[in-house]
Amino acid sequence: MPVAYSAHLANGDPTAAAKNYTATHPDLFEVNFESGSYRSYLVAKRDFPKGTVIAPFDSATASNDIRFSTVQVSESEHIEINSDLFYCNHSCDPSVRFVVSGSPESRVAIAERDIRSGEAMTFFYPSSEWNMDQPFDCHCGTSRCLGRIAGAAHLPASALSEYFINAHILRLKEKQLRATGKEDGAREADALVAKAQEREAAYAVEGRA
Repeated sequence: MPVAYSAHLANGDPTAAAKNYTATHPDLFEVNFESGSYRSYLVAKRDFPKGTVIAPFDSATASNDIRFSTVQVSESEHIEINSDLFYCNHSCDPSVRFVVSGSPESRVAIAERDIRSGEAMTFFYPSSEWNMDQPFDCHCGTSRCLGRIAGAAHLPASALSEYFINAHILRLKEKQLRATGKEDGAREADALVAKAQEREAAYAVEGRA
């Protein structure tokens, strides 16, 4: 692992990023640097069966700022990944889940489905992000595309319930829904929590928690 990982300092400039890039997991991934801002992406160099722990976030560092490059790990904490996983872009039909709500040692990237060598690796940004620093209009092109991606705060519970979401996002969404004081909000909160518990139970049974 490099002492310092500076990809996020390129601010989406692929030329600057490629020039300063040092691979952190050369046996697992490669980065395709594409022209245009924020168009580079991470590609698998091997197959990852569904449920595989792809890599830990063991080189992450705490961040005092919320940036396009940070990942939210609690209601108030963010980290810089400092690894090739920085280039794991958003998709509304993700191949990877970032499990980051727990202790630093437990934070890992896991294959959400079978990933083949040569496939782009993606995760669902609102699974970890509440209010994003740089919202954007998604063009993932999948049948599940949600359009505007600004963080879990801006998505209905019905949409979030279709995805793995980290524990801090679940807590924040539940609080938001119950704060409405309306019966519908409480009902949506209960349904979201139940769906998350169901998903976690399935992961545990399959050895993928």
